[in-house]
Amino acid sequence: MLTTHAPRSATVPADAPQRLTIVDWAMSLVEEGSTQLHIDHGPRPVDVHGSPATGQALVSNGSVGADVIRLPAGTGFVPHTHPGHHILIVVGGEGTITYDGRVYPTRAGQVYLVEGEVPHAVGAITDHVIVAVGSPHKEIDAEDRMAPVPYEEVIAPDGDLTCLICDVSAVVPERLHALDCPHCPCRDCATRTSR
Repeated sequence: MLTTHAPRSATVPADAPQRLTIVDWAMSLVEEGSTQLHIDHGPRPVDVHGSPATGQALVSNGSVGADVIRLPAGTGFVPHTHPGHHILIVVGGEGTITYDGRVYPTRAGQVYLVEGEVPHAVGAITDHVIVAVGSPHKEIDAEDRMAPVPYEEVIAPDGDLTCLICDVSAVVPERLHALDCPHCPCRDCATRTSR
């Protein structure tokens, strides 16, 4: 549900926002001392360009924005970069982030920052839901939201790619899937419909 509130003060500065957008995207249960969020792991309404993911726009002013992104289990984003920095908040399921030669496990309750133009890949072990906050913000289905890069750009300078989940390392030209690692971020593995 989208709720918009107009400022109530007649003396709002000219450069102040003229409205506030509040989006309900998850159900919550507030109890004394804690809050539980219920995150739907199902598909979202918009296809993410060039990937098996779907998304839901939350808020944006063009400079900064947030979206809910859902990756189906066993799929991922191929190695890529973004035009700006982004924060990924894992809100559902388990996944991976491949960054600088390592495949790291991620799970709901974690957050990480990926600097702009840094090659990385994101994968889904289970259905995986993240809130992506980006600057500059690009629409979910925008062709320039991410720029695919060669697999070699996410490996370490010495040619290794180590999966910290499976405790295996592949040295180029070998890929992690050749070692029976299901967390390989190569194009063939990331775009598969199931692993």
